[in-house]
Amino acid sequence: MTARRVVVVGGGFAGLHLVRRLEGLLRPGEVDLTLVDRNNFHLFTPLLYQVATGELPPHAIAYPLRVPLARAGHRFVRAEVTGVDVAARLVRTSAGDLPYDHVVVVPGAVPNDRGIPGVAEHALQVKWLSDGRALRHRILSTFERAATEPDRARRRDLLSFVIVGAGPVGIELAASMRDLMDHTLRAIYPSIDMRRDPSITVIDGADRVLPTMDRRLSAIAARRMAALRVNVLLGTFVSEVGPDAVRTKAGTTAAARTVVWAGGVRPDPIVAALDVPKAEDGRLLVDGAFRVAGRDDVLSFGDAAAFMQEGRPLPQLAQVAVLQAPAAARNLAHLVRGEGVETFRYHRKGDLIALGRTSAGAEFARFGDVVVGGVFAWTVWRANYLTQLVGVRNRGTLLFEWLLSYLSRRIVTDIQ
Repeated sequence: MTARRVVVVGGGFAGLHLVRRLEGLLRPGEVDLTLVDRNNFHLFTPLLYQVATGELPPHAIAYPLRVPLARAGHRFVRAEVTGVDVAARLVRTSAGDLPYDHVVVVPGAVPNDRGIPGVAEHALQVKWLSDGRALRHRILSTFERAATEPDRARRRDLLSFVIVGAGPVGIELAASMRDLMDHTLRAIYPSIDMRRDPSITVIDGADRVLPTMDRRLSAIAARRMAALRVNVLLGTFVSEVGPDAVRTKAGTTAAARTVVWAGGVRPDPIVAALDVPKAEDGRLLVDGAFRVAGRDDVLSFGDAAAFMQEGRPLPQLAQVAVLQAPAAARNLAHLVRGEGVETFRYHRKGDLIALGRTSAGAEFARFGDVVVGGVFAWTVWRANYLTQLVGVRNRGTLLFEWLLSYLSRRIVTDIQ
C-alpha cells in the first residue's frame, strides 16, 4: 500500500501536539508526513512576556520542531506557506509545492490591529520570539535614557508605558513589568524613583479585566493591578496610536512613549486565502471531526478553526488546541485508513493567570468550579506550565531560570 501524503501547516500548539499524538497511532510506512513552518522551533507563547521582562532567556521557551519529527521518521520543511490550493491538493510554499492526500491547516493566529491607525508603526507586539526581544530592548533602553534625564517631567514622559488589551497577555505583562521595575531595576537605576516615575496603563473596551474568564478571576486580577500601581482604563476604545500618545474614541489622550498591542488576534492570512466556507470571524468552519467543509482531505483545529459547541466557537486558546490534538490525531489516522471518524467534545479544565511575584489566580472547572488566588494559585500556575512545556531540557531550563530570577536579578543585559 502506498503511503498517504500528509502535510501539516504550522508548528504551533496544534501542529506540534498533533505530530506527537500521531506517534503512537500510525503504523510504519502508513503515511509520508511533512510539517512546514517558517520557524524550526515551537514557541511556548504563554511565557513570551517573561522573555520581554527578563525573567526568561529566549531559548527557554523554544523547542526544536525537528526533534519529534525525526524521532517518528517524518519530514520538516522550513519555509513560508503562501497558500493551500484545495482544488489541486497542493500546499504552496517558498520552498516549492507540497502535494498532499490530507492537509491539516493549523497556522495559528496573528495579532489583530483592528485597522486602527498607528498600531503597525508605533506599537510593539508580543506574539513572536523577536517581539519578546524587541520589547525587552525597548524597556531597558528607555530606562537607560531616563537614568540620565535630569528633568522629572521628561523622565516621567519617557517612562510612560501603555498596554492595549486587558486579556491574559496584557494583564500578565503589566504585572511582570512592575515586578521587573520594583525588584530588579530599582537597585540598578538609583536616579529613578520607581514608585513615581514609571507608569503602566492598561486600556480595554471591556467592562472588566480578563473579560473572557470567570468574573471571580477578573476581581482577583483587578485587585492585584491596583496593588501593583497599574492604571486600568476600562470601557475605553483606542482610536489611534501615535509616537508618544494613545488617543481614544472619547477624545482623551494617554501619554505613551511605549505602546504594547495586546488587543486580540485574527486568523492567519493563509486561512483567509483558503477557498472554503468560513465563520464570521474568518476562521475555518469545521465539523465535530475537524473536517473543513465536510472534506476528508482538509482538517483544521486550534486557533485557525471555528469549532462550534453549544452554538459558539471555542476560544482561540492554547488549552483548546492541546485538548483537541489527541482527537484530531485519531481522526486523521481514521481518514488515512478510510475508517469512520469520531466527534470531539471540549471540556474546559479552567483558567490560570499569573499576577506577578508569588501571585496568581486559578479557576478549577473540573473540581467544582473553584477559584483561588495568591501563593497557592501561583504554585499551581508554575507547576502547570512546567508540565506543559515540551522537552526535558526546556523544563529543566525553565525551572532553573525561574529560580534564578526569583532569588536574584532578572536578565537586564540589553543584547539584541
